[in-house]
Amino acid sequence: MAQIEISNLSKKFDDALVLKDINLSIEQGEIFGIIGMSGAGKSTLVRCLNYLEKPTSGEVIVEGEALSDLSEQALRDKRKSIAMIFQHFNLLMQKNVLDNVAFPLIIQGHNKKDARQKAREYLKEVGLADKEKAYPSKLSGGQKQRVAIARALASNPHILLCDEATSALDPQTTASILELLKQINQKYHITIVLITHQMEVIQKICDRVAIIEKGNLEEIGTVTDIFTAPKSAAGRRLIINKGEAEEIKELAEESKLRIVFETNSTYEPVIANMILYLKEPVNILYANTKDVNGTAKGEMILGVTNSQKSIVTQYLQERNLTVSEVTEDVG
Repeated sequence: MAQIEISNLSKKFDDALVLKDINLSIEQGEIFGIIGMSGAGKSTLVRCLNYLEKPTSGEVIVEGEALSDLSEQALRDKRKSIAMIFQHFNLLMQKNVLDNVAFPLIIQGHNKKDARQKAREYLKEVGLADKEKAYPSKLSGGQKQRVAIARALASNPHILLCDEATSALDPQTTASILELLKQINQKYHITIVLITHQMEVIQKICDRVAIIEKGNLEEIGTVTDIFTAPKSAAGRRLIINKGEAEEIKELAEESKLRIVFETNSTYEPVIANMILYLKEPVNILYANTKDVNGTAKGEMILGVTNSQKSIVTQYLQERNLTVSEVTEDVG
């Protein structure tokens, strides 16, 4: 059985249905991404995973226990194994770093000395051993999030829910926090559920991803599969970011083809050879290399005429490239 099972989950706020019949499973030890634009319902979904929001219908089963069957006390006990970190850190400004990390342990009944000793261990784990006496107001955004991660780890969770945990951070700091989360996952085998609206975050560390749009689960799969060949319109919109999509739409080519270069094709002059084969020009509208879960993936968008489209597609597919048409639903 998966560590987290979500079955036919729906959630209403008054008359607004914000989640509609969601079904997915999350395996123990994986880093699972849930992505969608603002208002998609993804933050509501993650809050249903620990019953901070109770579903209107459907079931959440965590480690074999249906959360709806638990008493209030049993649910509080269960939540001790499901830690959560947030976009805005939620640190106690009047307490120093050490006491911020120790505070949940003291609330759980640990004595202050033991709680602080454990807090020091996890501050070392997140690279902040020298900041234990500092107050949150003196920390950078990345340091605050590291404190929040140390606080979450101190309660020895099995599951870590991250709700837009890097959205308030700059790109360099985001990369360092994601690398820290990956290290934590590998060292402690903690299952991480990562909520974000940024595909770059998902591509960096996640094993699988669910795409949510307007409360619907549009697509689920490995990050590599969805990056290579998204099946849903929502997936295509997320793979090609808004700025890129707007630039591509403005170009007048009759058809646009997206190509993903696998490892065995990145060093071959495929496009140059194709142009020689066609004896006609083909416009390269966009090209980039992206890090997809530790592997460099190349992508390119070509502008072709309608008469070229089928022969170009066939030529590239025969060379084991993934080819898809960029449709008007992108962006």
